[in-house]
Amino acid sequence: MSKEPRTGLETSDLLRAATGAGYSVSERMLEIFRSQGLLPHPARAGNRGRRPLWRYPKGTDGQLLRLLAWREHTKDPRVLHVVLWLDGFPVATSAVREAITAVLREVAAGLDREVAAEAERLSLDPEADRGQALDSIAARFAAKRTDQALPRSVRITAAERAEAFASLTRLTVLRDPGETTEEHALTVERALGISPGRRQGFGDAGPWLTGPARDLFDAADFISMPSTTQAVEAATNEELEAARPTAAALFQYLPIAARAVGALSQKENHAGMQGPAAMDDDPKLAVLLVPAVLGFRRAGWQQNLDTITSALEPYPALLADLFTVLDMPQSTVQRHLSSQPAAVVQQANTLINAALDGKLALAPRPRT
Repeated sequence: MSKEPRTGLETSDLLRAATGAGYSVSERMLEIFRSQGLLPHPARAGNRGRRPLWRYPKGTDGQLLRLLAWREHTKDPRVLHVVLWLDGFPVATSAVREAITAVLREVAAGLDREVAAEAERLSLDPEADRGQALDSIAARFAAKRTDQALPRSVRITAAERAEAFASLTRLTVLRDPGETTEEHALTVERALGISPGRRQGFGDAGPWLTGPARDLFDAADFISMPSTTQAVEAATNEELEAARPTAAALFQYLPIAARAVGALSQKENHAGMQGPAAMDDDPKLAVLLVPAVLGFRRAGWQQNLDTITSALEPYPALLADLFTVLDMPQSTVQRHLSSQPAAVVQQANTLINAALDGKLALAPRPRT
């Protein structure tokens, strides 16, 4: 009679973990997740009496809980492939490539439909006048003040804003932003709200936005929608894996760092971080981040990426320490802080309050 292995998890262990976390999961759901490649398959591990014994790899319970949390934000298995991969779970790199490519093609098709509809509304030729239709769409988007619009965190005129988004739209869709100068590129940075990143840093890092602003448009061959789609399709597993740490840091820790910087500075857009502070609210942005990182690497933006990534590296440990503090009695926390300078105490209390408010929680955060 063979002995049961001491490692691995059974189906009952996964169901128990899900139930303990407040989720309702059936064996049928686990089967669907496995068929979608979102959970590993169990391996035969001998018998229990006459019945075969199947065990999942160690850590599958953690992967299941993250999957269930992400599914509160999206049911799209393509997006789930990417966010679980960025979380460090064993998702096949080839599946990630296919998922990103499919989403990018879907986004491009949606843009094509929107451009065609705008051309028809303006009585334009959808092919010959494509740029004009895009400019019209960009102008309407620039004027929006809804939740879907980008934050108006830097003062800029309506005309400059419309012109900036027209250039960005042409860059993204046509791969051709038109004639751009350094001055115009700096205006685009202001429209995006990131321009304070040229003069303000965070943590021990200096300003993260360096180099000519026009580099964004010089990188059209790398970061436009057609280019990123082709780049992801052609990317090797090694290239995708090399992009993973930076993309993961940007998606997982940049928003938390931005919210922490906002809390400490008491400024919503310190270092141009207001936009990134909300970036982890939408898991689909993770799908777009991976090809963006690929494009930035190929466009020679490695220094900027390294600056941001190195500044974010301490955040996992800092967050772990912070949440350990939250579990301590208040009297213990204050006793440890009593010997610290007033500025340190103020910063610590600010971060503790931000954590208690849920601002420093790692995505996926519960929907409110």
